[in-house]
This record gives sequence, structure tokens and C-alpha cells, in this order.
Amino acid sequence: MMKKQILETIQRHNLVKLHQHIVLGLSGGPDSVCLFHVFLELAKEMDLHLYPVHVNHKFRPGAAEEDQAYVEQLCETAGFSCRTFVIDCVKLAEEEHLTPEEAGRKARYCAFAEVADQLVKRGISRSEIVIAVGHNADDQAETILFRLLRGAGTDGLSGMRYSRFDETGNRIIRPLLDVKREEIMAYCKVQNLLPRMDSTNEEEKYTRNKIRLSLIPHLEQEYNPAVKDTMIRMGKAAACDSDFLWQQAQDVYEKLVKKSSETHVLLDGRSLKKLHRAIRQRVLARVCADLGLSQDLAWTHFENCEAIVFHEGPSASCSLPKGYRLQKWYEDIDVMRPFIEAGENLPALEVYVLSKDAYDYLAPAENRRAVFDYDALTQMYDSQDLLPEKSMTLGFRQPGDYIALSEGKTKKLQDYFVDQKIPKSQRPDVPLLKIGREVLWVLPCEADPKGRFSGKYKLCGTTKKVICIEIIC
Repeated sequence: MMKKQILETIQRHNLVKLHQHIVLGLSGGPDSVCLFHVFLELAKEMDLHLYPVHVNHKFRPGAAEEDQAYVEQLCETAGFSCRTFVIDCVKLAEEEHLTPEEAGRKARYCAFAEVADQLVKRGISRSEIVIAVGHNADDQAETILFRLLRGAGTDGLSGMRYSRFDETGNRIIRPLLDVKREEIMAYCKVQNLLPRMDSTNEEEKYTRNKIRLSLIPHLEQEYNPAVKDTMIRMGKAAACDSDFLWQQAQDVYEKLVKKSSETHVLLDGRSLKKLHRAIRQRVLARVCADLGLSQDLAWTHFENCEAIVFHEGPSASCSLPKGYRLQKWYEDIDVMRPFIEAGENLPALEVYVLSKDAYDYLAPAENRRAVFDYDALTQMYDSQDLLPEKSMTLGFRQPGDYIALSEGKTKKLQDYFVDQKIPKSQRPDVPLLKIGREVLWVLPCEADPKGRFSGKYKLCGTTKKVICIEIIC
């Protein structure tokens, strides 16, 4: 009966087709073991190719290794090789300032994506590959309630989708999303599958666990015995509305784009203003996603974007997560991504362009900001587009590097270092912002605390636009 229900979900949402390659997340718990067992049967009927993947998060020493051994034996018995990843998620959480739950999720999806990439390298088209995970109907209800408590909008209240694409184009599917947890447990018992049980699922130190163990039972007892079904119905209604709004945004998106590249998208601001806010917000979210910012956008960011879109002046801007920026150019709106990221022993730089009037109102940034005449830089390096910054690189000294001084004179960087009395041993570690061999900015560092700007593109009385490069970390 449950297999029929899963097959109906697969068919209704077009999750799997004949001869598909399935990267299957297999934790060893009831959901994933049930999913694996069902797909073993479907593989024979649909000629599917299965690639089970297990991630040992190292959260539970001893028990985690037992889970790994169980999954590997389960796969071997079924005639499959298990691809196991051992990732120290406690360390990952500390290094990237994540919660343990976030670190575990990141580790899993990175592992799934790596296996998908391996298949692509073997010549399998990415369109023939899906990543299957075992989220069920109870997980869906908990997710929607969790997002409701955090103040999510329509998209968030849609819950988890039956199918979605990750940042690299891998399709992730959830075939069990219509199946309740109790049905999965019953299936495992009938099939004698004996899945592993994670003891941390019964600990209320995680928010999701508190919702499942305390909040939902309280709501069922005091308010609505069918609260999980109610959450799921609300999620489906929200998903329907969300899909319609996104389709409307997609229909107008291409008409609004005046210019685009890897680092920015310029939109017709007048037309953008005329849109309903729900559509305008999704257009801006789509722009950010195209530039690489698909997460971390909150209501406050869209509030700031609204203020810039409707700003009465000719120039204004606001910051978005991860160094992205939205800038008003007279009537148009430019969304830009930071193209110079932190590297080993190198800072991260934010780059943005302002009108001279807007620049005059910027707060001082001491030695953390370099500014140049944007048009002068454009004429020298890129007269075809508004992107001279696309040619900039952040790195260290190379043979032939030079810097422009005042009055049109230039000096070899080697001679500049000598003049500044920078020790020879420290010169290879001085960070430089360059275009080709021309140094625009010797960034401040221990060896050269003040640094040095190129004298070639100074602001002057005829400056109309200013390009700002600012150290953000």
C-alpha cells in the first residue's frame, strides 16, 4: 500500500523517470532505510541506478560508527557499494559559525553533490541524475510550523518541495513527502528492516526536536488533534500561491533586464516600480540568485531594497548579505555581487559604484577604502561595459608590477618597496589590488600600515562616478 502511495507521488510530481541515476541519502534511520528498500524494488521495474550515500557526522562517537557499519552492511547485502563520508561536523560548525543542525545538513548535501559530480565526470548527464532524500509528511508539518514561528513569508510557509534544484543544478527529490512517520515505522516492521534509531532525536536541545516532542503534542491535545494535517494543507495552499507569484515574476524578469554580466544585473527602474511588491521582491530575489546569492535574504533586506527603488534622488544604495549591493542609477537599479573574495592571507573586498554626490556623504573609512574616478578607469580598461572592476585581481607581487604616482609618473613596485623600507622578507606578503600589472592599491598591512593608492585615477572636479573598494574582513 505504501509503495503504491510513493509511486503515485513520484508520478504526480514527475520525480523519477526510466533509467534514472539516483543518489540516495542513507542515514540508517527509518525514513532513509524505507526509501532505500522501496527504490530497490522500483529499480527492477524502472531500470534505475542507485548510489547510496552515508555521512558519518561524528556527532555521537561510537553510535555513529555503528550506524555507518549498519548502512554499509545493508548496502552490501543488497548488492550495492555504499559511498561513505566521515565529516567532523562539530569542527565544521565551529569554523563556519553554524549550529550543529546546519553543519550536519551542509555536510550531507555537499556529500550528495560530490557523488553527483563524480557521475557527471563519468559522462552521465546531470539531467539524468537526481538526489533522493527521506523527508516525510511529519517532517513537512514540523518544517512549516518551525518557519511560521520564525515569521516566514509565503515561500517559507510552502514547506519543503517535492523537487528542487541546488546551487549547482542538482535536482533533489522527496518521494516520501506524502507518507506519515507512523506508516514508515509500520512498513519497516512488516519488512523486518530493523533501522537504526538516533538517540539525539529524543533530546529537546534542538529547536526542531522541541517542536516535534513538545509543541506539536501540546497543540494536538489543547487546540487541534489534526494540527499536522492542517499545517500540511496550509503548506500546499501557500505553495500554490507562491508558484503563481514566481511565474508572474519570471514572465516580467527578462523584459526588465537592460544589461547583465557575471558581476551585475541592471534593471529598468521605472518598470520595476510599477510592479506589485510581491512580484518586485521576487524579481530582485531572482537577480540575486542569478548572481550567486540564493539564501540569507530576509524581510529587512527587501525593505531596504524598496527604499532604494523608490528613492527620490539620482543615486542611493544598500548593502545585501555577503557583500552584495543594490544601487540606484538615476531611474535604473543595479544589483552587484562582490567579485573579489577573501583568499589565504588576503582580505575580502566589497566593490561598489556611486555618483560623486552620493560619495560625498559616505562616512570616512580610514585606511580601509580606496576610491578612483570610475570613468577614467573605464576609459583605460573597459570602454564597452560598466565593468572595469571585472579585470581587477587581488593577490601578491609579480614580476613587472608597477604603481602610478602623481603627475603621471610610474614606479616599479620593487622600487616602491625599497623606498618604503619594507623588509625583503615581508614583501611577498603585501596584498595588492591590480589590473594586469598595474597596481591600483597597495593594501594596508603590517609591513606597510598606510598602504598606497594609484595616483592615476584620482577624483577631480569633473568626476561623475566613484568606484569604491572597501576592506570588509
